[in-house]
Amino acid sequence: MDELGIIEEGVDWRFRLGQDIRNRVTHDIMFTLQMKLQTAAFTTLTDLQKVAARIEERIHTIAIDYGDYLRRISLIKGDLEDSYPVLLNNFMHIRQQASTPSFFLLHQKNKQGKIIQAEGNIQGASSSSHKEPSHPCGKDRISELPNDLIHHIMSFLSMREAARTTVLSRWWCNRWTFLQHMKIDIDWFHMDRVKFSAYVDKILLRRDRANAPMDTFQLDSFAIDRASSWIHHAIKHNAKVVKFSEYERWEPFYLDPQLVGFSSQYLTTLELINADIDEMVFDPLNNACPALENLLLKDCLMDVQAISSDSLKNLDIIGCSLLKNISISTPSLVSLRIKDQRMANSSSRNSYLTFTTITLIDASNVTCMELSAIDRQFTFVEQDGSGPMFRNLRRLHLGEWCIADRFSPLRRYVQHSPMLKSVFLKLSLTDWRFELTTDQLTALVEISRGGVIFIDF
Repeated sequence: MDELGIIEEGVDWRFRLGQDIRNRVTHDIMFTLQMKLQTAAFTTLTDLQKVAARIEERIHTIAIDYGDYLRRISLIKGDLEDSYPVLLNNFMHIRQQASTPSFFLLHQKNKQGKIIQAEGNIQGASSSSHKEPSHPCGKDRISELPNDLIHHIMSFLSMREAARTTVLSRWWCNRWTFLQHMKIDIDWFHMDRVKFSAYVDKILLRRDRANAPMDTFQLDSFAIDRASSWIHHAIKHNAKVVKFSEYERWEPFYLDPQLVGFSSQYLTTLELINADIDEMVFDPLNNACPALENLLLKDCLMDVQAISSDSLKNLDIIGCSLLKNISISTPSLVSLRIKDQRMANSSSRNSYLTFTTITLIDASNVTCMELSAIDRQFTFVEQDGSGPMFRNLRRLHLGEWCIADRFSPLRRYVQHSPMLKSVFLKLSLTDWRFELTTDQLTALVEISRGGVIFIDF
């Protein structure tokens, strides 16, 4: 007998879980999400009903029984409730800022040397007056520089700093919209999602009208569905580098395959932090991004079965939750890191925790590899007649998963790495310091083959 009563043999507990129970759970999750945002329903900028439904559906899928289902739901709700004080402080700060007419303030000196303040609105436009400023030092020589040089100088400024140049003169009003390196951070708006969303929409619209090129797009957001469209805007405008980060205390941001597509002939670097990635979104990275060389996935929720890009050279999967077993077949890969890292919403991450297997199929060009995630099983499949699996590997970092059966997994990796120079073992449990027996130490000496093995407790 379990929480649902006696289960008939061969009957999945999911079939006995009534839809009314699932609806109540979804409603409870949505309520905690609303409390976390501390805002009215019509200004949430995200469909909380869909977010709550995705959370419940995901946990319903990965839970092993009804008790596990309730435990994972409790972890989710507990994490959201723990975030109330942090979000409330941000909300109160926004309220205090409401009387401030502008987020962009520029200080200048007048002729008498006194500080005067020039204001601009959140879109980066100048104040209501567009009078040409006087130039006490003489001619405005900066404005006479070639456009390419001015854009190069401005590339060292953030979008916020560049927008402030609009107060200099009418000539400068739209110069900042041509910046090829865009970095947009919601922290500039003290987590005010409404003003931030309006700001991003307006600057992207201005760039569209000006047909401005884009090289780098970096976006730090917080629970705004339109972020998928903003990322797609960057891809559509041939950005080479795209970096996206969702607020760490919020649920992994769902990259909507209906709104964002990563197909690009130009994309070389992609970094996603705290994102929810499924097969439909990830598949173009394998098949439709021939220039992609660098991929960083951190604190992400991955519903992906394969990473198979032919062009990828550097792959980092840090602190991610894998919902399925995954294979990696990347013939051009030089650096591979799969590791754990403590994150702010650790309770949320634990609610998605599953034991999965990562299989390496082609890593022949990898020179540096770290496989230290504690909730993973790592294995590899060597191709017939292709030579040693890790024939170019020089540095190997492994976690405590490799200590089983007198370091049998470690032995296998070393045997297939003829160029290996050093091995680093990260044993997170301090008890192992005292449990390494003479037999185990002997095994390590045999495995090292005269090389160096470092052990970090």
